[in-house]
Amino acid sequence: MKALRKEFWMEIRKSKSRFISILLIVALGVAFFSGIQASSPDMRYSGDAYYDESSLMDIKVVGTMGLTSDDVSSIESIDGIESAEGAWSTDVMCGEGQKQKVLHIESINDTVNKLDVQEGRLPEKSGEIFLDSTFASSNEYKVGDKVALREEGDSPVLVTTEYTVVGTGRSPLYISFNRGNTTLGTGEVNGFGYVLPEDFDQEIYTQIYVTVHGAKGLTSYTDGYENLIAKIKDRVENIADDRCQIRLAAVKADAQEEINDAQKKLDDGKKEADEKLADAKEELDKGEKDLEDGRKEYEDGKSQLEDAKTELADGKKQLEDAKTELTDGKNQLEDAKAQLADGKSQLESARSQLSSSKSQLDTARSQLDDGWSQVNAAKAQLADGQAQLDSAQKQVTSGLAELEENQKTLDENKAKLADGKAQIEAGEQQLEAAKQTLTTKQSELDQSKAEIIAGQQQIESTRTQLNAQKQQITDGLSQVSAGEAQLQDGISALESAKAQLTELQSQLEIVRASYNAALENPDASQEEIDILAAQVSALEEQEAAVSQQIQASEAQIESQRQQLAATRSELESGLAAVEDGLSQLSQKESELNAGREQITAGQAEIDAGWIQIQEQENTLAASKAEIEAGEQELEKGQKQLKAAKKKLNKAQKEIDSNAETLAAGQAELDANVANLNDSEAQYASGLEQYNSGARQIAENEAKLTSGEQEIAENEAKLADGEKEIADNEKKLADGEKEITDNEKKLQDAVKDLKKGEKDLADGKKEYEDAKKDAEDEIAENQQKLDDAKKELEDLEMPEWMVTDREELPEYTDYGDNADRLRNIGQVFPVIFFLVAALISLTTMTRMVEEQRTQIGTLKALGYKKSAIAAKYICYAFFATLLGSVLGMLIGEKIIPYIIITAYGIMYHNVANTISIDYQPGFALIASTASVVCTVGATLFASGKELQETPASLMRPPAPKEGKRVLLERLTFIWKHLSFSWKSTIRNLFRYKKRLIMTVFGIAGSMGLMLVGFGIQDSISDIAAIQYRELQHYDGMVIEDSDATEEEHAELFEYMKENEQIAHCNRVQMTKISAPKGSSNISIYLFVPESLSEFARDVTLKNRITGETYELTDEGAAISEKTASLLGLKVGDMIPLKKGDKEYKVRVAVITENYMSHYLYMTPRVYEQTFGEMPEYENIVFTMQEDCKDDLEMAGTRILANPGALSISYTSSLASQVDRMLSTLDAVILVLIVSAGMLAFVVLYNLNNINITERQRELATLKVLGFYDGEVSQYVLRENVILTVLGIMFGAVFGILIHRYVITTVEVDAVMFGRNIKPLSFLYSGILTSIFSIVVNGVMHFKLKTIDMVESLKSVE
Repeated sequence: MKALRKEFWMEIRKSKSRFISILLIVALGVAFFSGIQASSPDMRYSGDAYYDESSLMDIKVVGTMGLTSDDVSSIESIDGIESAEGAWSTDVMCGEGQKQKVLHIESINDTVNKLDVQEGRLPEKSGEIFLDSTFASSNEYKVGDKVALREEGDSPVLVTTEYTVVGTGRSPLYISFNRGNTTLGTGEVNGFGYVLPEDFDQEIYTQIYVTVHGAKGLTSYTDGYENLIAKIKDRVENIADDRCQIRLAAVKADAQEEINDAQKKLDDGKKEADEKLADAKEELDKGEKDLEDGRKEYEDGKSQLEDAKTELADGKKQLEDAKTELTDGKNQLEDAKAQLADGKSQLESARSQLSSSKSQLDTARSQLDDGWSQVNAAKAQLADGQAQLDSAQKQVTSGLAELEENQKTLDENKAKLADGKAQIEAGEQQLEAAKQTLTTKQSELDQSKAEIIAGQQQIESTRTQLNAQKQQITDGLSQVSAGEAQLQDGISALESAKAQLTELQSQLEIVRASYNAALENPDASQEEIDILAAQVSALEEQEAAVSQQIQASEAQIESQRQQLAATRSELESGLAAVEDGLSQLSQKESELNAGREQITAGQAEIDAGWIQIQEQENTLAASKAEIEAGEQELEKGQKQLKAAKKKLNKAQKEIDSNAETLAAGQAELDANVANLNDSEAQYASGLEQYNSGARQIAENEAKLTSGEQEIAENEAKLADGEKEIADNEKKLADGEKEITDNEKKLQDAVKDLKKGEKDLADGKKEYEDAKKDAEDEIAENQQKLDDAKKELEDLEMPEWMVTDREELPEYTDYGDNADRLRNIGQVFPVIFFLVAALISLTTMTRMVEEQRTQIGTLKALGYKKSAIAAKYICYAFFATLLGSVLGMLIGEKIIPYIIITAYGIMYHNVANTISIDYQPGFALIASTASVVCTVGATLFASGKELQETPASLMRPPAPKEGKRVLLERLTFIWKHLSFSWKSTIRNLFRYKKRLIMTVFGIAGSMGLMLVGFGIQDSISDIAAIQYRELQHYDGMVIEDSDATEEEHAELFEYMKENEQIAHCNRVQMTKISAPKGSSNISIYLFVPESLSEFARDVTLKNRITGETYELTDEGAAISEKTASLLGLKVGDMIPLKKGDKEYKVRVAVITENYMSHYLYMTPRVYEQTFGEMPEYENIVFTMQEDCKDDLEMAGTRILANPGALSISYTSSLASQVDRMLSTLDAVILVLIVSAGMLAFVVLYNLNNINITERQRELATLKVLGFYDGEVSQYVLRENVILTVLGIMFGAVFGILIHRYVITTVEVDAVMFGRNIKPLSFLYSGILTSIFSIVVNGVMHFKLKTIDMVESLKSVE
């Protein structure tokens, strides 16, 4: 047996890869199974730890008429209540315009709902506020900022409207992002704030927070906690009626007292108003008498003024007649003067024309004389110019001939210089190419230098690191030696403790014997017996304590010994690796030195090349300078020729121009001679006309002198008449001024009269208004009093609303997420674990079959069957046990931590209170199943082998008979296949067991990954589908039940006429229930007023076929999940409960729906079912496409209507669902990663077994001349085919498992999608292929290590 034990440990060392693969597969299965299963309770424990730490309330009581301190005392006195604390709260607005938000303000509690301060502090005085950290960061509020709050309504609750932010943080009442709903603003609370209780200006509490005795000892979301809270809630509700009766009586008494005070004030006000109105009436009568006296005085003055105006008008008429006669005389005189002036003007004009004509005649005579002189001089100049032109033309012709000869000489020299320049350019190109070559070589050389320098630096750095590692390893070995010495001291102490235990046991036996003897001795006293019993008990306790200490010490010493042994082995291995690294560094340094010498030689060659290039460049530079000098001379000559040619051309142009000028001058001279002759004739005619005009002017001058004398006499007569008229006008002006003054006085009197009339009218109106206001105010106050009395009479019994934590935002969702996690843990890990267990089973079965020769040898040597089987059973048990322990230690800590941390992004209640405990039960289930699978398979396989004789076992099993495969019968395909492909296909079908298990392993892993991706596909789009494709409306307005019918009608009319709203529809949206076994399903009943508008708001369709339906009077339309839970189909009757009554309605349509349960009815079906008309208390509406961004602004305006209570936005619901489901991403990621790890381990394990079993076959192929690559293709081609088959079967397997998993993980109120996107198939297939490629790469290196000598060894 000792030899077998030794063989057992040797077997583990020889087959490390197989042992590790079984260990890893089991570890993965156990880790995933126990980790996912433990995540759900750990999530609950983490949430509960936060609730206990923050003292979250267990029950909340709200009263419709508020709550008093007596109510707090009454609740606190209930059995099972630990504490009750009153609190205040209200909703307020803050911000302006589109940035205005709704804040829920609460008073700080003393014992419950402790706040988590993240920045700053809690309020310490009035006017300070503690803000929601999420709200503060999103709205840029910082500690020290001011927050202005606005309350709606006429009765403010807060004592001030401006607060200073002193801190930000979190409240246990809000564990996620949802802050609840409100009747203000957009209908959604955006954040919370806490102030001191004294900041609330009222004594009546708005709520009472209650904690239950013993609740902290229970875990939230468990039946124990919920049952306890339900029992205490019942007790609170039992006292609610009595407390409400007391509260109603107190409210009525206070109200009656206020009504009496108001009636007294109203009577006093009525008396005071009557007295003031009587005084005002007396003043009005006096003012009216004064106004009549003023009117009479005004009429008298007006009559006198009219008489004076009549006399003044007669005087003005006479004066006007005199003025008319004077004006006529003046006009006649002016006409005479005008005629005389015209005569003088005409005479002066004639004189001027005559004088001008005389001047023109004199000028013409002078011009004629000058013209004849110029004509004679021009004739002489033309003759001299012609002679000069003829001489210049001869000189130009001679210069042009000389220029042509010089141009020919310059062209010949230019051709010679071009040839020389071409030769120099060719030489420069050759030099440039040589330079480029040397530059390239220099660059390569510099790069090599840099690489050598870098390599040297890397060697030095690596050597330093290795020396440091070597020193660390040496220090570590020293520490290990010290630890071993300490371990030896611990062993010595343990031996001492064992000796002490032996001594105690001896003493115990002696005392116990004395005690037994005393019991049997009737003479022994009870006191002696008690003393002995006490000694026995004390010694037993000492023995137990020492035994426990010894066991703990032994376990600790064993653990330290294993740890020290492992550390020493690891350090010694590391030291060898460091020494090997230092040796390789020395070799690399030698290679670098050789490279440095080659670089030096190359640099010398490059330097020599540069010297030759410099010499050639100097030669070319000299030749180039000579050519450039020649070019300069040539260019200079060319310039001189061009200048001379330019001068000659210019001279020719001047000659031509002068010739043209001479010709023009001759023509002009001839024309001037003709003009002079014409001018002589005109001069003679003009002189004759001048003499005739002079005679006529002398005659007209005598006539004008006589007319001037007659006009002077008439002007003197007119001056006397004007003086007389002026005197009369002055008298009339004085009379007019007097009349004007009197008119002004009358106008002032009119104004005074009108002002008096207006004042009197205003006084009367003021009197009437005051009288009416007083009467209205009295009537209004009287009406208010009557209303108050009626309201007091109609005052209904108040109610208490007793709720628990489930009413808090997101509290229930957190528990639902834990339930989803539990559902996933009940399905997915089981499938995962089954795949892992089957692969482990295959591995152990193959191992036993592989070692049949060794089993036969042991059996022939006389070992028992049980002893031989024990080796393999222990091998399987040990690997499974280690894998189970490793899986439990890792899985139950890491997987829950990852999942709960991911949930912490959305739920801050688990961010700092993660509670992860080991759940041995889950690990025990998985470990037991693993042991049963692997050990059972090993027992079966070894038992089967041990049935044979040693001789047959020591011979290898007969190879399986080869058979023709189906493909061989298809000769047109088979004959085109190569030898390798034919062998591959035959091997696949020859080893069917290996084929099936490999395909199953790959398909299982592929299917699990596909399920992970498929779950993500199923849950990622349900919010978008639900609230875009199925329910299209943007929001729902909840109408105020206290509003009047007119206010409801005004609200609906406002929404219909709003240009931003595309359409709206009134609906009834109420909750009813449908019985399901012993429980009920909560269903939303949706009844639209307009069916045509309903078709635009909601789409009813079949999820599978896509067929759309209409809501008709044939029956109700129910959601698919509801029908599934109740087992209904079209045509069935669905039972409903509304209140205490039960009803039934026919199912006409089953429609696609994902969130909650819905039941749609037409108004007629509703009336037929419930026997009443629907009450439309909600309005669904859809915004115009271009106004979608203004949804919240439109909602704010809608809520300004008195008929609107609050608004529920579809986008907010969709965001909430997305946030809720996004937390499953971490779980899905864990599923996908774990499935990928399983796929890799499965592929590696199966390939390793395949190569190990076929080692002799593969060695034979190598002997036959196959290269390593060909051998790898021979084997790995099978893997590729099996991978493809596994992916195909895995896709089908994944679809089936996905359908099962998705229906299992759903909660009652949610239906996940059933779709898997094509990309998910692609991703799963690609990942599986990548794992297969990596494994094939690893196997390629293992195939290269197969020894060909193996094929030459004897088989027997």
